Amino acid sequence: MKTTDRGPLITAFEEGDCRAAEEFISAQLVDTISYFDYKESYYHGFLSGLLTGVAGYQTQSNRESGTGRPDLILREKKFMGRAMILELKVAERFDQMEEVCRKALAQIEEGNYEAELAADGCRPILKYGICFFKKGCKILKN
Repeated sequence: MKTTDRGPLITAFEEGDCRAAEEFISAQLVDTISYFDYKESYYHGFLSGLLTGVAGYQTQSNRESGTGRPDLILREKKFMGRAMILELKVAERFDQMEEVCRKALAQIEEGNYEAELAADGCRPILKYGICFFKKGCKILKN
């Protein structure tokens, strides 16, 4: 990961460019994932590793916020900085990916995951539902 330029992924998340983020993550999956690694915990660790150490951001995994635990939070390392909530899911079939993304977004809202971030002054707070299916990913933004 140290030699991979993750700047385009972060820029895609900052700008809400779900398609560019999908393409970046899917390209990484094609190069790294095994046929047998299709569990949510694998994708969680994969994405956490991909995002950890990105300049200007702190990555938090499974921290309590609101009434639940968002999978991943990226917090800009500055006062009143941007924050991104990433809720991850796995689809059993390709044609379920968009619906599963919508469920992830609903979970963010139902769990009020942005509560702690808003109380800390984070602005804006971006919310992403991310669904994985084999070596691909689909992302929707709320």
